[in-house]
Amino acid sequence: METYTAAKPHIADYLRPLAARKLLIVLAVVIATGGVYAYYARKSNVYTATTLVYVKDPGDPVTGEPSPQSTDRTVQNEATLLYSRETAAAVAKAIAYPGTPQQLLDQVSITSRPGEDFVNVSVQAGSAFGAAHIANAFARHLVTLINGSVELRVANALKLSESQLATLPRGLASQVQRANLLDQINRLELAQKVPTTAAQQIDAAEVPGAPSAPRPLRNALFAFVLSLVGAIAAAYGLERFDRRLKNPDEIEDAYATPLLAVLPHADDPAAMLGHEPALSADLREPFRVLRTNIDLASLDDPPRTIVVSSAMPGEGKSTVVRNLALAFRETGRRVVVLDLDLRHQTLAERFAVAGGAGITEVLRREAELADVLRPVGVGVPAVDELLGERLALIEAKSRNGHHGSANGNGARAADASGFALVLGGAQPANPAAVLASDRVREVLDELRERYDVVLIDTAPVLAVTDTVPLLRYADAAMFVGRLGVTTRDTAKRLTEFLARMPDLNLLGVVANDLSRLEAGAYYGYGYGYGAEEPMPSRRRRLGRAPERPKQPA
Repeated sequence: METYTAAKPHIADYLRPLAARKLLIVLAVVIATGGVYAYYARKSNVYTATTLVYVKDPGDPVTGEPSPQSTDRTVQNEATLLYSRETAAAVAKAIAYPGTPQQLLDQVSITSRPGEDFVNVSVQAGSAFGAAHIANAFARHLVTLINGSVELRVANALKLSESQLATLPRGLASQVQRANLLDQINRLELAQKVPTTAAQQIDAAEVPGAPSAPRPLRNALFAFVLSLVGAIAAAYGLERFDRRLKNPDEIEDAYATPLLAVLPHADDPAAMLGHEPALSADLREPFRVLRTNIDLASLDDPPRTIVVSSAMPGEGKSTVVRNLALAFRETGRRVVVLDLDLRHQTLAERFAVAGGAGITEVLRREAELADVLRPVGVGVPAVDELLGERLALIEAKSRNGHHGSANGNGARAADASGFALVLGGAQPANPAAVLASDRVREVLDELRERYDVVLIDTAPVLAVTDTVPLLRYADAAMFVGRLGVTTRDTAKRLTEFLARMPDLNLLGVVANDLSRLEAGAYYGYGYGYGAEEPMPSRRRRLGRAPERPKQPA
């Protein structure tokens, strides 16, 4: 049973969905922000003018007592009365408005808030003067309407009091009543002489100095914030439904096998130094880690022939074969690389060599193995002088007859260089049948005797069946999964397929193409320090790591 220690979350884990969909996020934000700005920039200017009308309860016209209804209700009623088509028609006539009363009313907003004795009149118009003129006209109409209503109530009360006094009989019996009516008439006559102030405009509307709308910059900024938040939320939402493997831990879990190495993204994964293949600075230490972990798989008997494959095309297995061969060559071992992906041969391009005869011709017995072995030079950076001296010494010994061969000039040159390449050659009609022949085993045995490491680039396992016999012939196999490309379903199908091969010596899986954003989480501040350690997994897998023999004290 496998157990794991919990992985400590890293900031890169949270930023991964954003980095993976950065183009989508940028596109959504740019379209939303630019679209909103362009939309509002094309709209005509709108000016807003406001004014306040103070409305107080006039009370009973006879007694002066406050009305039984609340002031809030009075103010709301007056605001509702003002916001009517009849009022709009009267105002439109007074100011000679060119449009219809409804069009005028559509420009006006009349509100009152509970607890206040004010009616707010707000007008939006296409001109600054027009907005102020309309707002003041509505305010004046409201003041005139309310004050006129109060004056009418006083006049009606005075007329009623005078009528009652005229009909009242004279005599001692009605003397008190007559006195009260006379006093009431005097108060009403006095009220008629005093200007009515039940409503008055407090703050006249002024001509606005700048348009209130549109505000393209403000609206664009608001759209920027909303679109950014929405795009980020969408990125995390899509992440939940994305079946692709995004980080090395997921690769390790999905393949259910040890993680041999994490390879960062490199701008030039197949670097050349002059005319010779070399390891780029970004990949030098990660491939040394991979080489070390392969050696640690079995210290007593390390694998000599290694199949490198993947579940599906496009996961970088051929590039891994090329750079792993260079990493093995750094240690002074004799290395040969075979391109047995006969349907899609890419190693010639990776090593920058011309095509020609290869393993197909050898299997058909149309050529000898010595004829297709191509010596490969190694580009050594100037900073790695010690490595260059070591390789030069090895090559000098080989030229003096060490590990020499009499099988032909090609074999002697390949042995002398200590690094050889065998291309695929002509594509056969049935690659699966060709690779399943006993002749393949014979060729691999011969190369195994001649070289220390035999790396075999094969076809994707789930795409075709060409690789199946090679998995049985080789000492070990390793698979490459590409971050952001390999899916959980693909990994599951591969593990189920490999489970049906109990005799397979599976070294592990390589997580390829780690983004620069996340590389620091696995390799620290640089590849020169702390990178070359076995099994660079962020979780320790218990019970799955290769057993290591105890070293004598």
